[in-house]
Amino acid sequence: MAVEDLTKISRAPEARSLLETACAPRSPGLLARWKMDEGNLAGGSAQEKLLREALPLAIASRDSDVICMVELYLGEVVPDPAEAAAHIRAAFAAAGQARDAFLLTWVQLARGYNSLRFSRYDEALPYLDEALATGRRCGARSLVAGIMGNQGWCYFRLGDWDRAMDALTRAESLAASLGQPDSRQRWLGAMGLVYFARSDFDRAESFEQRAAKLAGDAGNEKWQAMAWHNLARIAIEKGDLPTAQSYSARELAVHRRGGDPALLVSSELSVAEIERLSGKYAEAERDYLAVITEAPRAQAPEVLCEAYADLASLYAERAKPKQAAEQYRNAIDIIDREWNHLGTDESKTTFLTLHLVGIFQDYVGFLIKTGHIEEALEIAESARARLLSLRLERLGALPPNFDLAGLQRAALASHTVILSYWLEPWRSSVWVIGSGRLSRFDLRPGKEIGELVRKYMESVTGGRDPLTQNDASALYQAVLGPVAKLIPAGSNVIVVPDGELHQLNFETLVVPGPRPHYWIEDVAIATAPSLRVLAGDGQARVRAPKLLIMGDPVLVGQEFGPLPNVTKEIAAVEECFPPASRVAFTGAGAVPGEYAKAVPANFTHIHFATHASANRESPLNSAIILSHQGESYKLYARDVAGVPLSADLVTLSACSSAGAKAYSGEGLMGFAWAFLQAGAQNVIATLWDEDDAVSADLMRGLYAGIAAGQMPVRALRASKLALMRSTGRYRLPYFWGPLQVFTRRIAP
Repeated sequence: MAVEDLTKISRAPEARSLLETACAPRSPGLLARWKMDEGNLAGGSAQEKLLREALPLAIASRDSDVICMVELYLGEVVPDPAEAAAHIRAAFAAAGQARDAFLLTWVQLARGYNSLRFSRYDEALPYLDEALATGRRCGARSLVAGIMGNQGWCYFRLGDWDRAMDALTRAESLAASLGQPDSRQRWLGAMGLVYFARSDFDRAESFEQRAAKLAGDAGNEKWQAMAWHNLARIAIEKGDLPTAQSYSARELAVHRRGGDPALLVSSELSVAEIERLSGKYAEAERDYLAVITEAPRAQAPEVLCEAYADLASLYAERAKPKQAAEQYRNAIDIIDREWNHLGTDESKTTFLTLHLVGIFQDYVGFLIKTGHIEEALEIAESARARLLSLRLERLGALPPNFDLAGLQRAALASHTVILSYWLEPWRSSVWVIGSGRLSRFDLRPGKEIGELVRKYMESVTGGRDPLTQNDASALYQAVLGPVAKLIPAGSNVIVVPDGELHQLNFETLVVPGPRPHYWIEDVAIATAPSLRVLAGDGQARVRAPKLLIMGDPVLVGQEFGPLPNVTKEIAAVEECFPPASRVAFTGAGAVPGEYAKAVPANFTHIHFATHASANRESPLNSAIILSHQGESYKLYARDVAGVPLSADLVTLSACSSAGAKAYSGEGLMGFAWAFLQAGAQNVIATLWDEDDAVSADLMRGLYAGIAAGQMPVRALRASKLALMRSTGRYRLPYFWGPLQVFTRRIAP
């Protein structure tokens, strides 16, 4: 069996023995392979040196296979990104000359890995997708396992934990079936990190211990040390500092021998954190500063960011607020820089879902504790709707800077109260903007509020009557109790939610008292993704009403059932607009391509009456279901976001059209987000499936109110109240509650 084969199946000791007992070959090609194998077994700086010696020999051999492999390995180890990319390009050219599908797959994997290695995770994914397709076609199962594992790691670093776990699970299973313990331990370790990110420390520990054992059995000291690093972090979270210190010492010794700068600074960061938690502040400060110096050279931005944040925590604990604030700002500057470097909307959306949002939480908590209430709100807002704000700013719909004072003036002038929520594990906050002033109140921990929301929404979406339940007002007390006295009856209220609150329609909250009732009876409520979005474009220009309506498509197949009342709904909407001021695409004419062709920017109101399909894993792939246009019958959120409009209102009378998942840093992603990004002032969308039987009546009331001069939030409220005050089952919030107004206007 060849040295390369033994190395691939994690039999490094046998590979070393075979290499040491064999005679050095004389031909350039074989000697290049010899040095390549020596380097791969040696690792660290010795690997790079031996591969550089192998490269001219490989070129002299004119063997495309050998040239490709040496260039590949060099591309994976050299520290300079530009040089690494050059080696990968050379490997790609050699693979093309060899006409070897396996080598081509390997190069495509290396291109993805090279982007991953330099923290360009969203750039890596298209390369890895390409490699996966090629590898599957040529049956390169060993490479396919590695490709899926690297995809999982990219998704994890981008904060998309569900997709990460799916890819890593498939990679580990395939590696197990192929008898690759070294690969298995990598993906098990990565799965442990997903559980760690989800605060499931017991399960994370189990996976990391399995990874450490497999790595040890395979003689892979470097990866065993990485598992020890993760086990040290888990022990820190569990408060077991002696165990953390034991693991940390072992991994640090390995990385000092191994010479990988990024792994070394990560280990040194753990040492500093253990020192801080042990009360050794002088040593911890010294070591944090050393990591901050070394991390840029090691090209480890995540480690640098964590070091700044941890040093800030140390200064906060030592009552050094100026130094703490400076380090928090440094950490957030790193986050902003990395976020701006990301190339795709999906990657920007999921980026803060990782532990990075915890840095914002720590900074906000520090500012609150030190009495900087307004600055705390500004930092909280800088973590919200980041991509949405960027897009609106580029459209000219937002000013370049957040104007809190202007927002306060607008709220006072319009009799609006704005509630901005911030949920943290240990303490939550709500800021109240109204009456020309800013106030902040403590709320229960985010986990407790989230549990109340889940329990309450299960009751509402299950069709039960919250007014008859003894504990129905508990959620109201948790999120509104401290601030209710600041919200006069009849007010306009705009809620900026956070965390699990994105899944809640505040209108359905039960107000306690002698006559329990829903909060919608007291105030008119809209939702905004962030204060930053509200800060601009507050006054819409007056235009003659003009309606674009699409719906009642020809449905094919079993996936989407009939909507028997959709024609009534369309008629109810149309009757509120003169015939000359409306354009309708219905039946077979309601195809995706007609939306952009209609020039939506020319319409004040846009209405969709059909099904929607929410995509939890990739929210911009959520779709409005229309009639077939060839193979196409879906109007995707990503397409909607790219078509400019200036509508006063876009209404999606469709199932779960608001979005299926909320992301730290962006909020609830789906069609509400997409139409707001495109330029809509208000969007009405559904948080859960709307009942087709009540849709026509709700829409008739909504558009009649708008025709009479009401703002959308007031018109929808009046229509809901009429349904709620009926005597039948439609009075329950399950029927009137899914529709919600998402806005970026402070309405008069």
